[in-house]
Amino acid sequence: MSSLPSNVHVAQHPCLRAKVSQLRSQETGARDAKRLIHDISTMLGYEALGSALKSTQQGTV
Repeated sequence: MSSLPSNVHVAQHPCLRAKVSQLRSQETGARDAKRLIHDISTMLGYEALGSALKSTQQGTV
């Protein structure tokens, strides 16, 4: 993995790894592949947003 560029992040999340493994399986049909791609893209999306967004507290309660 040291040959990857510095701006590449390799996800190690167990759920994501399991879904990618299922996607790569020869037994995975078209319907399951479509669902897995949707699940994987959703997970990658919230991981990307979570690392990019910063929360700040405004005002007082």
